[in-house]
Amino acid sequence: MLYVYQQASPILKMAIDRVIKEDAEIAEEVKLLRQSRKEMDKAGKDGLMSPSSLTLNKIMQYAKKAKS
Repeated sequence: MLYVYQQASPILKMAIDRVIKEDAEIAEEVKLLRQSRKEMDKAGKDGLMSPSSLTLNKIMQYAKKAKS
């Protein structure tokens, strides 16, 4: 995941780059991880990763009732 998020050390990046060039299956897996990361980043920017205020309020109301 460090590689996909561009946080790998230079040595690790070079090693993974070499493996990707030599192994098509690994290259496909890394491609899928990169695509997944882009989709997750996009979902987060679109506000899809956070519950709505209405949902939070309903949870809080339920918690108050359950506590009583």
